Amino acid sequence: MNATLRYRDFFHGVFTWISGLSDAGNHGTLDEIHRFWAADGRIITCGQVKAAGIEELREHFGIYPRQYEEVEIREPFHTYLEAGDEVVIEYDILIRGRRHEGAADEGDTGRREFRVIAIFSVTDGRISEMRQIPGVRAGDA
Repeated sequence: MNATLRYRDFFHGVFTWISGLSDAGNHGTLDEIHRFWAADGRIITCGQVKAAGIEELREHFGIYPRQYEEVEIREPFHTYLEAGDEVVIEYDILIRGRRHEGAADEGDTGRREFRVIAIFSVTDGRISEMRQIPGVRAGDA
């Protein structure tokens, strides 16, 4: 089967961008949000709207440099499927929190890894909706 993968490089760019947001010295990166997300784009996690519209998306991703020391979305993906303008990706994401005032112990800043299944809708070359279900990977701290 010779399937055309129209969006694979696009999503590599999206996840590289997200992984770079935790670098506090990466000034202006958040302004690139328009490159990947539609003005009315939405993130829905476990059936709840987490961000709707570019300003809420900016707020959502804006916490990364303050809250996370490291965010890594691992490639290759476990699953990558395209059907028209719908893309399904199953991937692992590693998150390490920043030390901050009020962090009780390493548990507040420790490494966490999640397996995520996300369904993306792409409209005019930008993400119009991301529906995701994350789950903690067994055996991770």
